[in-house]
Amino acid sequence: MNLTFRQMQIFRSVAKNLSFTRASEELFLTQPAVSMQIKQLENTVGIPLYEQLGKKIYLTEAGNLMLILCNNINSQLNDIEKEFDNLKGVDGGLLKISVATTVNYYAAHQRHYSSHYFPFAIVSKALF
Repeated sequence: MNLTFRQMQIFRSVAKNLSFTRASEELFLTQPAVSMQIKQLENTVGIPLYEQLGKKIYLTEAGNLMLILCNNINSQLNDIEKEFDNLKGVDGGLLKISVATTVNYYAAHQRHYSSHYFPFAIVSKALF
């Protein structure tokens, strides 16, 4: 079986959006390119992964199984990346940023701050 990581990524996006068009927008691809990759994936596994009823698409039983397996593979790839980052000494964590709106900045009696959470990683690379 010749299944590519790119096909799995495209499949996961189509399954999440239940739309080839929305998946193509999310992945910055053309809709025909997404359709072609899904068709190649279905030819590779030898069974339809989607069923189209009118303008809507649905995952088949095989499609649901493929989604579970693709999510597992994606999770394992992320674990591999994290483990090798740990071996290389790359630190990461959660950075909390609080932002005061202009009104709150100037009106000291109103202190409404909104907090946003952004995952981050600190990467240190030698230039030479």
